[in-house]
Amino acid sequence: MEIFTAKGNKKTSATALGLAGLKEALALYRKLTDADGHPMAVQPRVLLVPVDLEITAAELMNSVQISSGNTNGQPATNVFAGRYEVVSSTYLTNASDYYLLASPADLPVMEVAFLNGVQSPIVETAEADFNVLGVQMRGYFDFGVAKAEDKAGVKMDV
Repeated sequence: MEIFTAKGNKKTSATALGLAGLKEALALYRKLTDADGHPMAVQPRVLLVPVDLEITAAELMNSVQISSGNTNGQPATNVFAGRYEVVSSTYLTNASDYYLLASPADLPVMEVAFLNGVQSPIVETAEADFNVLGVQMRGYFDFGVAKAEDKAGVKMDV
């Protein structure tokens, strides 16, 4: 399920995750507009990465200064330090793609719904037949997941 296509929130051949890549992602995020063409006016809060980029993302969020490859050899101030929550997922299959997303409380990309509002599994028990020693048990969990707002984030397709 690809929700980041043809809506202005996906950049193919993006810059790899780093200072330049985050600047590129933030610029793309800031250009997102609603259905009426107005700015989304929602701040990005989550940097979603595959497990291969988890350490790189953590270093970016926790380093006050970072080597930027400039000519004078001095480290650059990391303007992104502590700005986003890093979330890594084993379900992201491309090792170099990353996402900049709004907080789910502000504007969710995905929604989860529970049948009758029950947010925990249901376990039922019954006495076994007379000739069977034990108890019968069954469990189930009724929930669904759906796309919510595709403009809640951007995908950097490296």
